[in-house]
Amino acid sequence: MVVSAVLKKIGVLGGLSDEDLDDIVHHVTPVSVEKGSYLFYRGDASTGVYLVAKGSLQIIIDNDSNKEIIVYTIYQGDIVGEMTMFTEARRTATAIALEECKLYKIKNAKFIELMGQYPAIGVNLLKILIERLQAANNMIERLGTMDGGERVISFLKSLVMREGALKDGYYYLPRKPTYRQISQRLGLSEKTVYRTMSALAHSGAIKLRGRQLFIKPSALSVQE
Repeated sequence: MVVSAVLKKIGVLGGLSDEDLDDIVHHVTPVSVEKGSYLFYRGDASTGVYLVAKGSLQIIIDNDSNKEIIVYTIYQGDIVGEMTMFTEARRTATAIALEECKLYKIKNAKFIELMGQYPAIGVNLLKILIERLQAANNMIERLGTMDGGERVISFLKSLVMREGALKDGYYYLPRKPTYRQISQRLGLSEKTVYRTMSALAHSGAIKLRGRQLFIKPSALSVQE
């Protein structure tokens, strides 16, 4: 089956036989998410885990003060939504598609049942959770060493990844966030945001045209 061939490329299912994958196929539900759309929000009820067959998603922690921290990126072959599977707690982060995504959803109870039936899944998941914990720790260390300007640039890069379209050598964002919106997102002063944006504009890294924002890929280390 086509779906079995796709599932074979999912890391958490590594080591399973074709027969095992044929069994798991009966418990998955296809899900599609367009670029810029949300798979789930922080605080949503946790109803299942998702296996990423195509595309990539950004995992964001956005708190009640509307501050945003990008934790890591989920790629093709990954699993997402696993953190609240055992506790039935609400989602602890938000997942947004960086491009068109094709996923397969498995209900929490069924996935736990499959781990008991196929121990390799549990071992693979443990490795993934350890890697993500290390990534989160690295993110915390990185944020601790970044000054305000670097945090603004990191935020702009995340916007480019989620919403940008290449146009005339620049990434184009039709809805430029205001200085206040950026400052609230990052917990910085508007003065710091204004100073960083002005410096980027002066250097030619960005162009501001009303509510439109054009960002030079090289300024954010984004591949053209």
